[in-house]
Amino acid sequence: METEVKHLEDEQLANGVVVRFYDESRRVAGDRWQVTVRHDVVVSVPETFWNLVSGEPEMNEEIRAALGAEIVLTSVNERNFISVEEKEALVAEIVSRTRKNIFGYLAAPEFPESYFKRRFKEAREEIERKKREAWVPDNEDIEEPVDFSHLFSDVKKSE
Repeated sequence: METEVKHLEDEQLANGVVVRFYDESRRVAGDRWQVTVRHDVVVSVPETFWNLVSGEPEMNEEIRAALGAEIVLTSVNERNFISVEEKEALVAEIVSRTRKNIFGYLAAPEFPESYFKRRFKEAREEIERKKREAWVPDNEDIEEPVDFSHLFSDVKKSE
């Protein structure tokens, strides 16, 4: 199967967010295509964002390493079994509809900061979860009673 990955365009929004569009369509059978349009929303993380969050310095450094200097939100739109004649028009329509539907949200002045805070929280929770899992003891060391009848106080033991 033939796969084409083509960078379509970049759009710089007033709040500094960059939206990148890609055509990742591929031929599936004969003249039929799976039309795939991906857009990446790239948010740069300035030092001022790090001043907005609190926590232990060691944890914040781990989160900083996990997130990096840019955080990316990716979305994919797909349509299946599209004829080759309809492919380019459909790609243009998906890009146009994406612009119309989400650019208002992405261009809001508070979007970069709120998205950073959400990703910061998710990264912290993931790191904390991994640390908890690393400290879970092996169940083989736990002694359990052989007789569970003590759990059922309303049941009489048979003689």
